[in-house]
Amino acid sequence: MTSKEMKGRMTSKNKTTDSKVTNSKKNGFPPRLAELLTSYEGVSLSALDNLKLLAALAAQAEFGCECLELSDEPRAIYVANWDGHWFDCGFSNAYSAEIRPMVRPSEARLATARRVEVPLLNAQQLSFMCMQYAHFDHC
Repeated sequence: MTSKEMKGRMTSKNKTTDSKVTNSKKNGFPPRLAELLTSYEGVSLSALDNLKLLAALAAQAEFGCECLELSDEPRAIYVANWDGHWFDCGFSNAYSAEIRPMVRPSEARLATARRVEVPLLNAQQLSFMCMQYAHFDHC
């Protein structure tokens, strides 16, 4: 086997592995949200910016998105109710967090939740937010 063939096989194997990782991360996401998030794969944002992203994507898709802060021990977390699907956006003080599906919080936790008002960003503002975060993340 030539080195060129070997490199091709390794590249093909890496693409397969990468797609499995991407697909496994999208498990639990509604299909429309998973589709909208493909443009933001590989972008790592703060927990608050994750809320902004989900709120903006919900508005683009004409879905509802409620942003909340749940007081957890030892730290509070940001969560989003995206058209009936719940997502953990990370600890409220996290500068780099992942959006993860979660079960609906209990009524007791929701009763003590604080509503978080996030600005509704358009596609251009979302792109700028991602570029800005990537720039400062590497400084």
